[in-house]
Amino acid sequence: MEAGKKVFLENFYEILLLVHLLVTFVLVGSLTHNLLCLTGYLRGKFGWQKLEKRYVKVAFWSYVATYLIGALAYPAYRVYIRHYYFDPQLPWATGLFEVKEHWGAIGLALFLVYYLLSRNFQPDREREKLSLYFPLCLLLNIIIWYKVIIGSYLTLLKGSW
Repeated sequence: MEAGKKVFLENFYEILLLVHLLVTFVLVGSLTHNLLCLTGYLRGKFGWQKLEKRYVKVAFWSYVATYLIGALAYPAYRVYIRHYYFDPQLPWATGLFEVKEHWGAIGLALFLVYYLLSRNFQPDREREKLSLYFPLCLLLNIIIWYKVIIGSYLTLLKGSW
């Protein structure tokens, strides 16, 4: 990088990373609780429907926010961490990050489907839809937890410059 040139939002990288983490806590909590509500549906317990809908909304919007905040932090990460640290010293970490981000994009598309499906889903009346709704929620939880674990590991390797 040429001397004197700044990367987009470089001065806010650490703040963006912290906000990214905090919003991720909201995402993980709401989506995990959503999955717990769905396990009740599988057992024929439907008393948590309003709460479950709220968890879906919170999880969806926190996923979108996490994705956007990550995109804002990415230019500084790309130059200062990936280019100067991961690529020359730990190229496997770059690959791990790229896989994590690909799953993030797939998760965003799946989450949109899940969110739209949840808006009109009545589990006590439409039990047959649980065969799509539950696995989708489970897959989203796997993607999110994978991204959190890998993101945390990569941050431990070199989270700041």
